[in-house]
Amino acid sequence: MHKMLGRPLSEALQCLPEGAKRPRVVETAAPARNGQARQEGTLRVMACREDEWIVARFADRQPRETEEA
Repeated sequence: MHKMLGRPLSEALQCLPEGAKRPRVVETAAPARNGQARQEGTLRVMACREDEWIVARFADRQPRETEEA
């Protein structure tokens, strides 16, 4: 099986062998400032345990540029 950690969930699922049982997906995330679960960002695979994958949301954007002194 291909390495799944860090991959977007949709990409990781597509890499499963044909006929393989789809793993149970558990989403985890720190709450947003308003206390609600985050809805934006890319779900990425953080851990794989037997038939369970743990995923978390990441804001995929360019890093901020640092100011030159």
